[in-house]
Amino acid sequence: MKNHRLNIGTFVFLTLMLLLSQFAMASEIDSTSITTVDTSVNITLKDVTVFQFRNPDDEREYWLCRSRIRKVLPYVKMAKQLYVDVNDKKGSEKKRDYRHYRKDLEKEMREKFEKELRDLTIGQGKVLVKLINRETGNNCYEIIKNVKGGFSAFTWQIVAKHYDYNLKEKYDPNKEWIMEMAIRSLGSEYSVR
Repeated sequence: MKNHRLNIGTFVFLTLMLLLSQFAMASEIDSTSITTVDTSVNITLKDVTVFQFRNPDDEREYWLCRSRIRKVLPYVKMAKQLYVDVNDKKGSEKKRDYRHYRKDLEKEMREKFEKELRDLTIGQGKVLVKLINRETGNNCYEIIKNVKGGFSAFTWQIVAKHYDYNLKEKYDPNKEWIMEMAIRSLGSEYSVR
């Protein structure tokens, strides 16, 4: 008799979970359309991309890259916006005013983010450099050179080489195919505007 009650209780629990999960799926997906005709329900879901890796090292790299992207994404978004703002100011203001603006902005950003950025791992830093290059269209060496000058860019390139970075390297989506897959899998979470 106990087994009978357990089975009915399990059945009720599973039915309830199934209904709740369908309700949750229907409320999470934007392109869900539900049509009720008599007693049948039709649900249309988004397409899903499935990745299959040829070897475990690529899969491990994919998950590591995805994690690193999530970690540095706020900094990439901010860097892109700051780069646009600095370029606008550079073109619209006198040289002296621009220099003061840039120095004040640099001081403010150092106060806010220097500790957080220093705490990034070398791998996260490499991803940050690549994503900034991807989003701005310029490599980090060129960005530093345009904003702070050639000597500063040269100095930062030497520091970057010490940590196995290359600020002059252009972002190549074909070479960075695992990173591109990770970006696509993040979908709207990645959107950098």
